[in-house]
Amino acid sequence: MDIRTAERLLYVDASLAEMGQLAARGRAAYDSDIAVARACQYNVIRLAADLERLGDSWLESHPEVPWRLIRGMRNRVAHNYWTVDDDIVWSVVAEHAPELREALSDEIDTARSVLDADDSVAGSSDNS
Repeated sequence: MDIRTAERLLYVDASLAEMGQLAARGRAAYDSDIAVARACQYNVIRLAADLERLGDSWLESHPEVPWRLIRGMRNRVAHNYWTVDDDIVWSVVAEHAPELREALSDEIDTARSVLDADDSVAGSSDNS
């Protein structure tokens, strides 16, 4: 895995982690606090952007990532926000995001290792 892919995978992980934090607040918080609802919607958009940056070949080689559905949801939230179904947004944040994070966990761990190794190499050359 190259450095750029590793960095982008950690962006995906950060978006998924934030979705987990929002889901931990519960559906009642989503329904009663517009800031929580908008944060959930924003994270759908951000996740799609993060995944898109990984490129078509990465997405094609990872069928566990429901890219077409994520992109479609992103487009709805970004462009047709008046038709957003809150039940669907909540299910993405509370159910599907944790499933995706689990499916990508080995690759995310590899990305961390790649970046840690790169930091070690960069740190040793700084000391020269």
